[in-house]
Amino acid sequence: MMTTYTATDPQFDFAPQPGRWLQRELDHQAISQAQLAARTGLSTKHINLVIKGTAALSPEVAVTLEQILGTSAEAWLHMEAERQIHQARKDRSRALAGFVDWASSFPRQLLIDRKVIEKTDVGSELAAKLLDFFSVASPSAYTKTWLEPQASYKRSQVHSIDPNLTALWLRLSEQHAERLMANAPAYDAAKLKAAAEHLPKLTVTEDVAEAFIQAQQLLLTAGVVLVFVPEVPNTRISGVSRWINGTPMIAVTSRYKALDSLWFTILHEIAHVLLHPKRSTFIDEGFKADDDADAQETAANTFAQDHLIPADYRAQLTRNTTEKGIVSLAKTLGVAPSLVAGQWSFRTKIWGGPIAKLRKKIDLAELLS
Repeated sequence: MMTTYTATDPQFDFAPQPGRWLQRELDHQAISQAQLAARTGLSTKHINLVIKGTAALSPEVAVTLEQILGTSAEAWLHMEAERQIHQARKDRSRALAGFVDWASSFPRQLLIDRKVIEKTDVGSELAAKLLDFFSVASPSAYTKTWLEPQASYKRSQVHSIDPNLTALWLRLSEQHAERLMANAPAYDAAKLKAAAEHLPKLTVTEDVAEAFIQAQQLLLTAGVVLVFVPEVPNTRISGVSRWINGTPMIAVTSRYKALDSLWFTILHEIAHVLLHPKRSTFIDEGFKADDDADAQETAANTFAQDHLIPADYRAQLTRNTTEKGIVSLAKTLGVAPSLVAGQWSFRTKIWGGPIAKLRKKIDLAELLS
């Protein structure tokens, strides 16, 4: 009768060792390695290498041992798989030790604040957590997946930015969108156009958080996922539009902490989805950026401006010189005075004074918390 061993046998070093089990079976049945070689047709050297763990125990050998020793081939192969997995994890652990410097280059407190890592994560564990977060196997894979594509992203600003922190924010936006993407219908451009027409009407809602949630639901009916992700320092991002597995995602921040900036950014990103589908990722700073040299950014800006202040009202907008006039125009358009004031400042380049004070300050991070 064969001896039974399990994965928790104390003589096994963390993982079952098929070679060790094989030697114990041979001892139990009083069979030498040379005799086993003769019975199986394998060389004594190969039997010895399997016992030492130097050679893998193949399915062919497992079936042969099943016939000779009575232990199922499945049992042998299960142990061999466990041994290889155990060895791979040891190799992985050694590799992670070499990734610590890379992981340490990210701002630690920021990673903790954004719940990417725990306070106790250090060394190899820190590297493992960060690789898991970016869903890559190594720093070189991270570079190919998250840094190299940034060269093709369209940005509406000329400021220097931190590519690692941009990657961090983009990954956070993906994570925020995952739940909504799971239930998103197929993208429908006609429904998105209709949603863009309706969005400015939501700006009069006193509860900005509720208005944003309504906007999320409205865009989701068009197959577009809208999420809010607080800005990461040194990224200068107000919003992004990108396609993820065939679903358009729009993510926005509260970069300027102004109501008009938030809604302008949402409309700007909707324009990219509608006008430049599946072409690239667009990372935007906001409507104060100099986009004249980029036709696609100019088109997105024009789209947002037209939806906030239709062309027929542009002359009336710029003629206004009083708060009362701005409020009156906003009432006529059915939008918040903050949006009209923001467009007035943009067109007149006057960012201070009584009219500019109509621009409502908000922090969506606080409101949505």
